[in-house]
Amino acid sequence: MLKDEHLEKERVRLDARRERDEDRAKRFMNATNRNIGIDKSYLDKQIEEKRLLELAHRGEKLAEGKNDRWCYVFPKNNALGMDGPLDLSRCGPSSLQCFSGEDHEYEKRKKAQQEQVKSWCAESMIAKKKAFDAEQRDEREYHKYVLEQDMIRSELEAQVKRRRDEQARLCQIENMEYAHQARQRQEDEMKADHEAQLRQTHYVQTCPLVTEDTKLARNVNAEHRWRKDHFKGFSEEQVAHLYRENESVAQERRAVRLQEAENEANWARYQSEMLSKVREADEARQQIKNEERRINLEILAAQKEELDNRKAAIKTERFPEIGTSFFFSRFGKSSR
Repeated sequence: MLKDEHLEKERVRLDARRERDEDRAKRFMNATNRNIGIDKSYLDKQIEEKRLLELAHRGEKLAEGKNDRWCYVFPKNNALGMDGPLDLSRCGPSSLQCFSGEDHEYEKRKKAQQEQVKSWCAESMIAKKKAFDAEQRDEREYHKYVLEQDMIRSELEAQVKRRRDEQARLCQIENMEYAHQARQRQEDEMKADHEAQLRQTHYVQTCPLVTEDTKLARNVNAEHRWRKDHFKGFSEEQVAHLYRENESVAQERRAVRLQEAENEANWARYQSEMLSKVREADEARQQIKNEERRINLEILAAQKEELDNRKAAIKTERFPEIGTSFFFSRFGKSSR
């Protein structure tokens, strides 16, 4: 009987716990009502449900105590807690006793401690929220400061780039001007050199001391004599005659060189023909020698064969028994 009651209480407790968990899961899955951090309303609700459950258990125990004796229903270690003033109709004579060490302010102190913990939690949440807000504010200010710094840096870089581009443009214009001046100076110098060369050429062509007029070197007193200090060269006929002589000498030299080359070629051809004839003669002589040697070898071979036959005939004539004797025919050979 007690076991069944215990199982029934356990089942009720589990069902209540399951309902609370399902309710809590539904609240957590609802994004509109879900909160981040401590859910104070749900904690208050849990505390209230726990208090009502304790009151219900206490009422059940009191109802059971009316039917049974006090000592059997409420053991010493499971006695009822403080619950307002004493009801003598519900208590026995032992309830008049007062033990040392009893704390009548336990419930109030416990409640005060719970309230204090709640206030601490609320203050902690407020402090955390303030710290979080301050951190977010500092971070926003830092981001704003970084953006301002980036804008200032970009403006400075743009100014520096514009100044650098302007300097490069001015430098380019200056370089172009210098290049134009250098080109103009070079053209002026070339023009002045050309004019100087023209004047020098005209002076050389018109000056009587520098020109090739050979009449200035002719002696006034003697037409056939020439002044060495005023000699300006030969006349055109003399120069042409010198050219013709030089050309004839050059032609003669070319003819000599051609003749020498032809002689060298003829000599080389003669040498090659002679070498080929000598080589052919040597080959013919060597063939004759080879033929003579072959004939001599044949003669020697025939003479040797004739000599061998003569020796055999002489031996046969001197020892006729050797040819018919079996012993001498096997002489010098192994009998095994």
